[in-house]
Amino acid sequence: MINIVIVSHGDLGDALIRATEMIAGPIERLLSVPLLPDESPEGFEDKLSTALRGIEGEETLVLVDLPGGTPYNVVARHVLQGNVECVTGVNLPMLLELVTSRDETLLAELAEAIAQTGQEAIRNVGPMLNK
Repeated sequence: MINIVIVSHGDLGDALIRATEMIAGPIERLLSVPLLPDESPEGFEDKLSTALRGIEGEETLVLVDLPGGTPYNVVARHVLQGNVECVTGVNLPMLLELVTSRDETLLAELAEAIAQTGQEAIRNVGPMLNK
């Protein structure tokens, strides 16, 4: 089973996990590593490394909130180490797709699929309602 790690500014990852579990029930091998407001990039790097050490060598998909931010920059170093893929712009549809299909899909294919799911879920509702 592919591990899922949400890396975000503040409590976004924890909130996404709660929302996903509200819809899909309890989820195994899913964790959040938040960057806290008073945390240094170095302290965050240590925290993320500790979290990933427990699943080292296993396939892991890391979902990050914002490309180019501190969480993204820290995660990018781990992606280069293999067995880790990273997708930015995490949202609830992506996470729901991921938890329901991670046992059936290869890691790289799963990363591509949920990136597309995340993009497809973003809609401007006004024009859709005016049709």
